[in-house]
Amino acid sequence: MSRFRNLVLVSLAAAVVLGFGLLGPLLYRIFIGYDPSGFFAGEWSQRMAPGFPRAIGGFVLFVAGLLAVFAATLWAMRAGRRAPTPGADSGRRRFLTDGAAALAVTAAAGGAAFARAGFGLGNEGHGWLRVGSGIGAEAPTTHPQFHEHWRGARVRRYQRLGRTGFEVSDISLGSSRIRGEAGERLVREALDRGVNYIDTAPDYSAHGSEEAIGLAIQGRRSELFLATKFCTALGHLPAGTPVDRYKAVIEASLQRLGTDYVDLAHVHSCDEDDRLMDENLHEAFDRLRDEGKVRFLGFSSHTPRLVEVADRAILSGRFDVMMLAYHHGIWPTIGDVIARARRDQDMGIVAMKTLKGAKHQDLAGFQQERGAFSQAAFKWVLSNPEVSCLVVSFSEPQHVDEYLHASGQSATERDQAVLRRYDQLVAGTYCAPHCGACLDRCSAGLPIHDVLRHRMYFEDYGWEKNAMELYARLERNAAVCAGCAAPCANACPLGVPIQQRMSEAHDLLSLG
Repeated sequence: MSRFRNLVLVSLAAAVVLGFGLLGPLLYRIFIGYDPSGFFAGEWSQRMAPGFPRAIGGFVLFVAGLLAVFAATLWAMRAGRRAPTPGADSGRRRFLTDGAAALAVTAAAGGAAFARAGFGLGNEGHGWLRVGSGIGAEAPTTHPQFHEHWRGARVRRYQRLGRTGFEVSDISLGSSRIRGEAGERLVREALDRGVNYIDTAPDYSAHGSEEAIGLAIQGRRSELFLATKFCTALGHLPAGTPVDRYKAVIEASLQRLGTDYVDLAHVHSCDEDDRLMDENLHEAFDRLRDEGKVRFLGFSSHTPRLVEVADRAILSGRFDVMMLAYHHGIWPTIGDVIARARRDQDMGIVAMKTLKGAKHQDLAGFQQERGAFSQAAFKWVLSNPEVSCLVVSFSEPQHVDEYLHASGQSATERDQAVLRRYDQLVAGTYCAPHCGACLDRCSAGLPIHDVLRHRMYFEDYGWEKNAMELYARLERNAAVCAGCAAPCANACPLGVPIQQRMSEAHDLLSLG
């Protein structure tokens, strides 16, 4: 038994090292969203899933790594045992014991990988959970009640986009959800209302965004500033991509957009210095600029290393525009980054992810407000005079009226109150990072994070039936909290009052 235990411990240690050192960086790259060329044998893997909208190469490698850990551990358990005791029962027990050990070791490898990629352990704190629960998530995008005084809203302010010299609409059109005839109509309506900056990319709606925009802007190209990205429909191009391929993806965008030039090409969702400063990328841009196909170079980032990447871009002097995640309550250092970009390089600043997110139904609490949460959030962003414009995804006809109503307006005390109220609704209720810090404090072994998630489905997503069914399947539910001494108190780093939320969840989700 001691030999078996030592084998398990050694295997666990090796799995954690492998998870941190190899699988963790791979998982981090998967979250970035690379094109198949960003992964070993990625283009070959993609042939196994023709038509799939995202690159699968990274997932294939990650799963293969976990399977290799499982197989190697199982082999080590079997090979490391002494001569087996005769008997079928003994053989079955050994098989089950070895299999359980291999599963535990594999889970350790996967857990270590997620700890690095998600929480940033061993990666200078750069993890994707913060991005996914804050920057990357968005609040509801449409106010639940249309107000008649919004109708016919137009752009009322244009601002200089840094050293490009172009005067852009302060609220501009993001197109990640636009496609087809409905998308065309939405783009035309926005242009008619004064929007003159359009942001698109090949990976928005799998080329659908660029195609719809291309049809909508025919005959109006000279009226607008048009931005796209160095990427494909499947994801971002990795550092080291050949110059000709960098050029080819922009030229393919030009064909879909029905134009012979774009004003701006971004290095898309950039998290790494090597991709930002890739010599091939910059040579491709210089050639495209000399050929009259692209006028300016930019980068976009809403990734864990946003600040570091932005600092490098400013120092390089190569970039004309930066598009950054920016909303109320975001990292305080981003304001300084924006100020330095304007002061040192006169870069144009485009804000994105402006609808600070967490929960999906919070806007229902603002139905009596004359102003929407979106409008308050936009006015907060545009109160920074260094921000040239904000880009937000238009996806419904109401967005043209609702969003443009905030154009040219300053944030009022009522707007500030709306933002504070939103934060109050979120604070202390939302298990944002799912960090598990509270789990060991529960003597009953209650899966607190699952209970909070099911409650969120019920209250914030409107999935009442599904939430109750999921809650009913839990081996332990929050009934155990009644009369408990609450050792979980103060265990949540976000201040969630665990026992109170658990008891309320049980009353809300119980079928009985």
